Amino acid sequence: MSAQFTAQDHPGTVLMHNYFIPKSLTIYRVAKETGIDKKAMTRVLCGRESLPVKDAVLLARYFGEADDFFADLQLRHDLRREQEYLTNR
Repeated sequence: MSAQFTAQDHPGTVLMHNYFIPKSLTIYRVAKETGIDKKAMTRVLCGRESLPVKDAVLLARYFGEADDFFADLQLRHDLRREQEYLTNR
């Protein structure tokens, strides 16, 4: 998939706009088919929680991406937030 995103984008935003919406997928369906807790997935997609590595791998496999794809997005997002925090202290 040729997704467009930046390091500032939360992985949930990337998932929602580049995977869920274009494929007309529901949280319920993906949660059921991946075994990821529906409430946890909702919190990630809303940007309220980080994406756990286990869920990142399950989602990557579900969407046909490399196992580290979403975990890397989360890492880059966390790194960017920390850099901004340290710069603005």
